[in-house]
Amino acid sequence: MEKISHYPVANIKENGEKNENFTIVLLDNIILDPGMEFKGRQKCHEILKNRKPKILKGGIELELYKWDKVENDFKEKKELDPVKICKFRKSQYYTVIDGRHRCMLSFFNEYTHIPANVFE
Repeated sequence: MEKISHYPVANIKENGEKNENFTIVLLDNIILDPGMEFKGRQKCHEILKNRKPKILKGGIELELYKWDKVENDFKEKKELDPVKICKFRKSQYYTVIDGRHRCMLSFFNEYTHIPANVFE
């Protein structure tokens, strides 16, 4: 059985609410949007090439500007909020609502899973 690894989760969200009812999702089930794919090619191409993540085609391409800040949080092992995701159609995959940087840095740091709140 594969060892589960992910970033540490904060007890309290940035908005002051308690972090509860999140789940741990296999990172390979996160679909990368065009902006995430672009940053992945820049920062962790070999890792992504080996993991073969699903890529969302035809999506809106948005830059990932906060990379350095979130990367520093990962280096310091800062406890972070779970990402917000939703099911992609009726598949095993998810699209990211909030937390694209945390997803990409989880790939970069070769984590296997990601803490997530799943929305309908």
